[in-house]
Amino acid sequence: MRIRTCCGLSVAALATGMVSLQAQNLNGTLNAGFYGSPLAVQTVNTGFGNSSGNDGSGGSELDAAYGAISGGNLYVFLAGTTENNGNHLNLFIAGGAAGQNTLALPGGGAMSAMNGSVFSPGFNATFALDMNDYAGNFYTEEYNLTGTPSGGYVGALGHGATGIYAGSDGGVSSAYINNNHVSTMGASPGALTGATSGAATTTGFELVIPLADIGYTGGSVEVLADINGGGDGYLSNQFLPGLPVGTGNLATAGFNFGATPGEYITIAVPEPSTMVLGATGMATLLLLRRRR
Repeated sequence: MRIRTCCGLSVAALATGMVSLQAQNLNGTLNAGFYGSPLAVQTVNTGFGNSSGNDGSGGSELDAAYGAISGGNLYVFLAGTTENNGNHLNLFIAGGAAGQNTLALPGGGAMSAMNGSVFSPGFNATFALDMNDYAGNFYTEEYNLTGTPSGGYVGALGHGATGIYAGSDGGVSSAYINNNHVSTMGASPGALTGATSGAATTTGFELVIPLADIGYTGGSVEVLADINGGGDGYLSNQFLPGLPVGTGNLATAGFNFGATPGEYITIAVPEPSTMVLGATGMATLLLLRRRR
């Protein structure tokens, strides 16, 4: 994976038209001006307990998902937290290439415990990321699911720092984790409640991944996220998109969405008009700056 901590603008970037309206630095805090509205909001209170902050102490949840495609990169922001007791954040991406509708990872990593999981019809995973939160560090596995699946452990990232990973595909990715969310969710498995839950949550997991590293073939990108227990062996009820109200922890290593259409988030490519406006605006600012 090839993640950049900043998506800087240049004359060359303006020429491509693939620019955002502002640069985005990874800091684990929602930049609504860059990401816009949430693409998915949690539907059900967590069955993994409420976090009291301090690196997810006390509980894990996924509150809302955001995404953007810009400058040849995929940006994903997941608002929420994972408890530092070995709970896992699982992320699956479908970039358009031939991938997996039934998960089949190479052995050796914790995420292989999820093998046999079935995605929604039409979702063919081309990339997977697993982050295991233990005692303040996030131990990361990365998998390329196109062709012959490959991947495994790629490194550890401390809470509150930017990490850059050299993945099995030869690329580099970056992530920033702000794991201090204080949860106010109500009792599981009731409908989402809490003044600081859902779209009101503004800290969490921020990633930027080069499109070239996720099996991207053009158009939109699809994403599924979940929180799993130690060893990826006990799924919570925290998925994005959210599960139906009343759903408790799945309590299994894997999931089966074979009869559940649309259990994924769609991150769309910016409209050409939006990109042109962004490029035009930035070019105008550069011209005005030169005239001063």
